[in-house]
Amino acid sequence: MDTSKPRPEALRAEADAMRDQRRWAEAEIAYRAYLAERPRHWEIIVQLAHCVKERGDLEGALALYREAEALEPRDFDPPLQISHALRMLGRGAEAAAAIARALAIAPYNAFLRRADALLRHRRLVPDDGAVQPAPPRPGGVPTQLAFDVSDLLAYLREARTPTGIQRVQMGMLGAMLAARRAPGLPPLLLMAFEPSTWRWWHVDERAFREVLGLARLGARADDPAWRAATAVLCHADGRPDAALKPGATLATLGNAWGVEDYFRGLRALRARVPFRYVAFVHDCVPLVMPEHCLDLTVRLYARWFAALALHADALLANSESTLRDVRQFAAPLGPERPATVVRLAAEGLGPPAEAEAARVAAAALPAPLPGERFVLFVATLESRKNHLLVFQAWLALIRQLGAAAVPRLVCVGKPGWHAEAALGLRERSPALRRQVSVLHDVSDLALAGLYARCDFTIYNSFHEGWGLPVSESLAAGKLAVVPAQSGLLESGAPGAVFFPPQDEPALVETLARLITDAGHRAALEARIDRKAAGRRWDQAAAEAMDALMQPGREEPEPALPLGQRLALGTGGPPAATLAAAWAERLRQGLGWWWQEAWGCWTRDGVATLALPADVPAGTAMRVVLELRGPPGGHALRLRLRGAGGEGWRRLAIGPDQRIACVLQGRAGPGGLVVEIDAGDGVKLGDRGNRMVGVGVVALMACREDDLASRLAALERAEGVLEGMG
Repeated sequence: MDTSKPRPEALRAEADAMRDQRRWAEAEIAYRAYLAERPRHWEIIVQLAHCVKERGDLEGALALYREAEALEPRDFDPPLQISHALRMLGRGAEAAAAIARALAIAPYNAFLRRADALLRHRRLVPDDGAVQPAPPRPGGVPTQLAFDVSDLLAYLREARTPTGIQRVQMGMLGAMLAARRAPGLPPLLLMAFEPSTWRWWHVDERAFREVLGLARLGARADDPAWRAATAVLCHADGRPDAALKPGATLATLGNAWGVEDYFRGLRALRARVPFRYVAFVHDCVPLVMPEHCLDLTVRLYARWFAALALHADALLANSESTLRDVRQFAAPLGPERPATVVRLAAEGLGPPAEAEAARVAAAALPAPLPGERFVLFVATLESRKNHLLVFQAWLALIRQLGAAAVPRLVCVGKPGWHAEAALGLRERSPALRRQVSVLHDVSDLALAGLYARCDFTIYNSFHEGWGLPVSESLAAGKLAVVPAQSGLLESGAPGAVFFPPQDEPALVETLARLITDAGHRAALEARIDRKAAGRRWDQAAAEAMDALMQPGREEPEPALPLGQRLALGTGGPPAATLAAAWAERLRQGLGWWWQEAWGCWTRDGVATLALPADVPAGTAMRVVLELRGPPGGHALRLRLRGAGGEGWRRLAIGPDQRIACVLQGRAGPGGLVVEIDAGDGVKLGDRGNRMVGVGVVALMACREDDLASRLAALERAEGVLEGMG
């Protein structure tokens, strides 16, 4: 009978098989037998620790992970596993130190970067000194021009055919990167924000230019060349941090209102590098006409627009109409920001070879048919563009002139929000189904071919910041029929045919004459100022550069409005208010989760609320915090720090309990900060498995001698908290 012991390799194979079958106890026995023969095999010690952890012995697993780290201190896996175990044990500060060791070993590991971002705040030690004022925003001529393309990259990850705002960014930035650098101009930098790692990273200019070229030539997002190029462009983990210089100007030429935690990321960057921030406002449609936008869009946009008052040093706008809207909605938000209008561009086709390529690309589309007359309507199919009115007008034309006399209407655009009415009318009408075609995913090249071939274009909208398809139509020498309102009066100025907004009889009359009277149409075409309409992107880019190069004034950070209740939640009617701006601005650092309708959870560790009060240092102050307890309740420490040296107060809050907490202190030179130390926190029990400290519903700060504000805050807090119970 063979009584020899199994070979170590056989024991390891048996253990691996048990592990893969999730038979943890049996796998543990086999791994221990193997390690009795190979006690320094650290990788197997890690596997044994996994089995011990899976059967619920976290402390035993932690000891084994530490043993593996001692045997092989040069590999990142043992400290990573140590961090996981410590996190599960609720020892967040130790977990943060362990993940820092792992990241030091493998600093470019994407997984470790994300894990570190979730724990980095636990390594920060609260300051006990006086609160100092933030450095002023730099003045003078920029040392560098940086452009944030976060929102553009997010779009290009999902789609290839750009819409208006993406076309503007691609046109301007492409022209800037292609231009010869004039002497004395600062260097350019493309950068983007990665919320999952709280990194601002350097976007590769060569990869960016390659993607711009491919975007113009094709429309298929599944094209291998396109997917490879965008994968390289959007690979944040493979790129270094953005080397933003002190005194730089950082500009956003798109709309960052959909980027998660954008302004908190901007504040974190500004805490390290002093720079000026300039935002391009393309329109204020969610504020002007919220009925034509998703509720989420209105809420995100309103918060973004309000936050500009506290973060932007200057603004760019695409039209005088947009600038008027900006000033109207920004008036209650504080001092007016310097603003410059940069009109958009619409370059026509290039050399004959490109014109021929455009013709071929357009001919490959499902519509129009070869030799068929057609009118072009380029716009996302959504309620604001009011395709319904145009479809009704087309139906009236068919009935009035006969189907044979009415050209095909070719609509280029993706279906968007509330397009059901227009598309439903088309579906129900055999006449419209025959003479109205809807195309999407049309490349820029094919679109240029359509502009060149159409009889004329139409662009209907309730409100526009500019109206890029109008400029593109006129630049191609084709009439654009547009309603006489908003930014369309400016984009259509070189020769558009205007009709009274939303007036169907007037629209039908205008269209009927253009369709039936070729001489009339030709005469109007001859009056188009194609030079003005065909403004090049390099001209628009040069104007934007000139605006960005204007010397700035050194300015302090805005001061908190005292005596005003500031709700941290996003609930209630969406509006661009100063209170909404400060609700976003108060939270500092990584100790916070995202805002929710009722307020915001702090994370484990220390969460900070920055209160830059404009009062003399030493002023007696009072802060009223409205708090919400987490599941199971929690004990925490908090303090109001200003002059320095303040002690911590302890507070126990019950499960989902709502309380008002009063903190008192003296202001420092830079105002006050509220610090909430939740220690290792508690599990929220949500899908994200978040560790939380306490919920902050609202805050009010005032001088100690402001009795009216103190009383109002407590009465308001009592009413709100009773109502939330």
